[in-house]
Amino acid sequence: MRTVAQTSVVKLSVRPTVHGGFSLLELAIVLLITGILMGALLKPFGSHLLERQRSETQAHLKQIQSAVLGFAAANSRLPCPLVDSSEPLGDCGQQHGFVPGALLGVDGRVNSDGLLVDAWRRPIRYSVSAGDSDGDGNPDFTEAFGMQRAGMAKLAPDYEVCDAAARCPTLRANQVPVVIYSTGPNPHPRSADEKENLDGDTRFVMRDPDTAGNDQFDDLVTWVSENALYTHLIRAGVLP
Repeated sequence: MRTVAQTSVVKLSVRPTVHGGFSLLELAIVLLITGILMGALLKPFGSHLLERQRSETQAHLKQIQSAVLGFAAANSRLPCPLVDSSEPLGDCGQQHGFVPGALLGVDGRVNSDGLLVDAWRRPIRYSVSAGDSDGDGNPDFTEAFGMQRAGMAKLAPDYEVCDAAARCPTLRANQVPVVIYSTGPNPHPRSADEKENLDGDTRFVMRDPDTAGNDQFDDLVTWVSENALYTHLIRAGVLP
């Protein structure tokens, strides 16, 4: 005759074992949902970061713009582009290069070559017109007192800023002596408009950022207008 304890043991020994956990399909669904949620959370963060970087760089370009005007008033010429960081005064034989940050006294991050950089740690570019009204081979704008000798009536800055590279459908500014710009988040030109800013001629493009298709554009461009420069120099007594 079995005891109560023996009967309980027998019942326990035949109870089926239940295994917990997720199936592969359930895990796949969980990972998919997690990925969608993370993407939804990170996208606004990425957009906010990009906007902050753009605003920071635009403010930096404006700071450089003001420093260029101050330098011109104090030295009766525009600063020369920095091509080689070993030449702190810049190279007046070059139209296109980088911002001479140390010469201008502009605060900001610099890279390992000593070049002033934007929010994406890329050198900020600087171009100055090579207009030479008297044909002596010395650009009026970067030669000491060159603008004063030429006189406002003869000075001929030759840069223009358009909203597209092809045929310049809308002219934003012409007769521009100085252009300052960042190549934006992506330093590699992906459209004709971005390539225009790096081709070393007298035309530059500035338009709204666009990340669609082959027409992408993320450069940030500002400039010193002819009128702003001359007004600043007149107030400083450099020009009559």
